[in-house]
Amino acid sequence: KGKGEFRNAAIGVLTLSDSQNLEEISNSVAPNQQRLTLLESLDNLSYRIIGFGFPLLTIGIVAGAVWANEAWGSYWSWDPKETWALITWLVFAAYLHARITKSWQGKRPAILASIGFVVVWICYLGVNFLGKGLHSYGWIG
Repeated sequence: KGKGEFRNAAIGVLTLSDSQNLEEISNSVAPNQQRLTLLESLDNLSYRIIGFGFPLLTIGIVAGAVWANEAWGSYWSWDPKETWALITWLVFAAYLHARITKSWQGKRPAILASIGFVVVWICYLGVNFLGKGLHSYGWIG
């Protein structure tokens, strides 16, 4: 609401000073505002998705540890899959910590979220196909 009003007021002031350039100014302001709004929306969406997924990841890791204790007699065995799951958890915990306590927005949390995305792929595919351990199902190695 406030950004649109500011844009209209700015265009109104510029109209008083030079009415011939109004259309040119309006066209040059709008794409930048739309781009900023899109980036803010993506930033907010990624924060919400990670905020939703992080507790599910936590529940999955805890449930896996409980199951491992029942199956093998220990909660944690530092298997490559377990280790990468912990790394994934730590990356997304750092992301949420930075967003909540330091009010990070924009590029820095996007980089952390991107690192988290890569770590998830390593955890779910890389370890399965390339690693050796209890969670390895690969053909390579």
